[in-house]
Amino acid sequence: MQRIRPDYYEKFICIADKCPITCCQEWKIAVDADTNRRWKKILPPEDMADKKKNLSAYTMQKGGMRVIGLDENRRCPFLADSKLCRLVSAYGDKVLSKTCTDFPREVHIFQTHEEETLMPCCPAVLDLWKEEEIHFPEVSVPRKTNMLLFQIRQKIIERFQNNQKSVEDSLLETFYVLLELLKDPISKERIQDYFSEDTLLQLQAAIDEVELPVFDTIAECNELLLDLAVNYRKEGLYRKYLNPVAEQAEQLFEQYGTEEILEKWRAFQGKLQSYQKLLHNFLANEVFSDLLVPDGNLKQMVIKMQWIAMEYTAIRQSLFLKWLNDGCEELSYETVRDYVVVITRMMGYDEEDIYEYLTNSFEALIWDWGYLALIVGKAIV
Repeated sequence: MQRIRPDYYEKFICIADKCPITCCQEWKIAVDADTNRRWKKILPPEDMADKKKNLSAYTMQKGGMRVIGLDENRRCPFLADSKLCRLVSAYGDKVLSKTCTDFPREVHIFQTHEEETLMPCCPAVLDLWKEEEIHFPEVSVPRKTNMLLFQIRQKIIERFQNNQKSVEDSLLETFYVLLELLKDPISKERIQDYFSEDTLLQLQAAIDEVELPVFDTIAECNELLLDLAVNYRKEGLYRKYLNPVAEQAEQLFEQYGTEEILEKWRAFQGKLQSYQKLLHNFLANEVFSDLLVPDGNLKQMVIKMQWIAMEYTAIRQSLFLKWLNDGCEELSYETVRDYVVVITRMMGYDEEDIYEYLTNSFEALIWDWGYLALIVGKAIV
């Protein structure tokens, strides 16, 4: 079966102990059944302070899956102070679970081909997207598989790779088109029409005429971010990143008046402009890797686009609040990268959990365009 991947894929190298946000702490590290069986026969490395009978004894059942039990600092017990893995040092790479071996790589297996990509919840991946444009392979599949969905995805990737447009405009345009396509059976002709230059120019002109209240966007994104963060804060996860921005969010409207908030938002947007290449690449990759899943349909694509939009707005709001908390000085690349990593880890839900979250949190599973426009807003440059 053919396997395809973006052009940046082979450039990835794990930076191990130099990683600023290691994948060995503060989230679930799954252990597959085969690995767990092997671990029952392997003793802990000699330098483990907490010696147990075998490696499997360091795992536990949580959320319907077997994971490594984290220590009191929310770190993998096999992570040494040197930020290197004790298991690899003692036994080599082959002892690792599938999750540890593969991360941040992921593979989606379709009926006709397989797609490889890298996830943005690894800092070294973000480093690959910082300055250079990245490219994704076009998919050519038999008509009997739903090739039209792959065509829609490709068109949306192209919109996000248009650096002449703001990320916000690309989100607003593509979500509108997806909602329109969802109204009737999709066809090659309808796709070509909705993504034609004339239609998109008309759509952009119409969007430009829509008044999106900036203050309401900031307020709604504040609430979304606090809701996303609440359980992680209760569990003491990502404290270094979440606590400062959550506390800033909770006191934002007491600390600043309306006009001052709007003035600071405009200044922040100017700072964020420096990272448009990274953000365009990030969203194009999210579309390639997450918008269309095996056996997916157009409705699922609409829902995934909502999740991607919410992910972006949570990142942007976190950066705004962090920038405020830091005294409205420079917005460093390291800060942008770290919050993309943390938010994407927090929102790395599986399909079922995404549906559950959206169903419980919003009036309808599928939003109208106006709500997505409210949280996305417009770029102020």
